[in-house]
Amino acid sequence: MRYESIESKILEFKERLDDYSRLLETVTAFANTQGGTIIIGIRDSDRLIVGLDRDDIERYSQELPLAIVDAVSPQIAVDLYEQHIGGKTCVTIRVFPGPQKPYFLKRVGYPLGVFIRFGAHNRVADTYAIEQFSLSRSGIRYEQQPCSEISYEDLSKDLLGNLFTDYDQSILIGAGYALAEVSGRTIPNVAGTLLFYPNHQKIIAESGIAVSVYADDDKRYLIKKEDFSGGLIPMVEQVYAFIMSLLGSHYELDGLVKRPVAYDIPQTAIREALVNAVAHRAYDYEAPTRITLFPDRIEFLNPGTFYAPINPENLKEGLSRYRNPLISDALRKKGYMEKQGIGINLIITSCLEAGLGEPQFIELEHHVKLVMFRRQSSADYVSDAPEYPYDIPVMKRYFSAKGFFSSKEFAQYIGKSLSMAKKVLFDLQQQKVVEMVGKGPATKYRFIN
Repeated sequence: MRYESIESKILEFKERLDDYSRLLETVTAFANTQGGTIIIGIRDSDRLIVGLDRDDIERYSQELPLAIVDAVSPQIAVDLYEQHIGGKTCVTIRVFPGPQKPYFLKRVGYPLGVFIRFGAHNRVADTYAIEQFSLSRSGIRYEQQPCSEISYEDLSKDLLGNLFTDYDQSILIGAGYALAEVSGRTIPNVAGTLLFYPNHQKIIAESGIAVSVYADDDKRYLIKKEDFSGGLIPMVEQVYAFIMSLLGSHYELDGLVKRPVAYDIPQTAIREALVNAVAHRAYDYEAPTRITLFPDRIEFLNPGTFYAPINPENLKEGLSRYRNPLISDALRKKGYMEKQGIGINLIITSCLEAGLGEPQFIELEHHVKLVMFRRQSSADYVSDAPEYPYDIPVMKRYFSAKGFFSSKEFAQYIGKSLSMAKKVLFDLQQQKVVEMVGKGPATKYRFIN
């Protein structure tokens, strides 16, 4: 019989233990991360439940608690007990997330003996992880850290007005977005800076959002790239409008303007993904939130791993805990955040109800990636050996008379979207029919004689 669950961030299997060194690394990693369970008596290669004989059970029960106490500092709390699984007897060790992080192996020392859990593996904690432990011990979240480079007078009245009807220094302090120095100067914290200081990227590096659009699936052909900052609230609004303008699947004329009336991905899913990214990202990790649109999907790559107790195994259970409660509170006051614990399920259910593939949530070493799949039709793709419904000699005569032409002009000629036009142009380049001249916004094309 095989165990139903696979090894993960919170679960590990051991068939037998010849020595305890790897197990002690796992115990330390679990205590430093979200806790976890180690089951001895299950083969990790195929999850076969092999069980243990009575001698091994008694030996592990006597030796392992002492080995953990002797090997790990500070002392870790664990439960060790016999467990009957699939007609076999195993030994289970339940490791709790420790209150005195970081824990480390004494034989290796600090910080090289500090292990953390990443997926189904243990890793030595890097500098960023060690800094996170120090911040956690201080009891002050990163968003509460003061930004002494600026003061209340530097904040934007327009951005303050986004959240407060009436405001002054005392109101900002009372709301938790600033603090008063002994000198009498009022300085914003990280949350206050991100929300109310237009140039927040000068204080909190890479705190904006970068949106990239590609014409292909493997980032060979960049169509456009936009960077957004200027305060979290308007940034969310601008990014949302920009993304939805690119996801339109059906359009109607509104006067002289063509506006999308249906989308490749539900608006609810994009809204929740974007707001969650801004609310839950790790702002002390110097990388922007990256949103990338491909012909078949959109990806959100957000700094910071899942915030305990959230993990890939319990994503759909409606658990919630805020990494940035001050920022989340501001988004909630604007009406952009729903009640706790429903955002991920809204993303999943809205996509499934629209007939799309289930979104994927992938935890990386210092990021979480969300992948949502776009609605597709056969007309959206150019096959590997395309048969164009266009007369290439006629196109060649038309555009040769013009000389150089842009992808937008080509899209207008073939009556397709800009994304589709660029895919056709790319394929024509592969056939040596068209060549590209220049880079970036100045890119032009011409037919080869």
